[in-house]
Amino acid sequence: MIEVTSGGDVDVVYLELAKAFDSVPHNPLLLKLESYDVKGTLLEWMKNFLIGRRQLVMVAGTGSQWAPVLSGVPRGSVLGPLLFISYINDMQQTVSSFIYMYADDTKVVREVTTARNCEELQADLDSIQHWSEKWQMKFTSSKYWIMHLGQ
Repeated sequence: MIEVTSGGDVDVVYLELAKAFDSVPHNPLLLKLESYDVKGTLLEWMKNFLIGRRQLVMVAGTGSQWAPVLSGVPRGSVLGPLLFISYINDMQQTVSSFIYMYADDTKVVREVTTARNCEELQADLDSIQHWSEKWQMKFTSSKYWIMHLGQ
């Protein structure tokens, strides 16, 4: 844990996943669940819960055509948040900085007293970007902030 009161400078990078709950791809999610030792009947139940859903949009009583739901965790369900967390949970393993995640928000924190610390923070941000590309999750480019605390 980094203490700002220790006199060191700290950079905090705030990131937000774009359309987070709606963009979780089903097959990679099922692979991650299997890596967490979800197998057999429970994994099959999760697959049936996610795959084969359809949706339509209603406006003023007129509906669109039914369309398959190809990604996302069901909103309003008890399992939706758990499935989402299961999907993004390994992002923190890609960095050496302190990382705090809450739903679709991520905060990366690193003490930056040397040029090397800045390089390490950049390497962590690069790793997070690589993770997002690998797992088909995008960060909202207009919703990131960098805050420097210190001198």
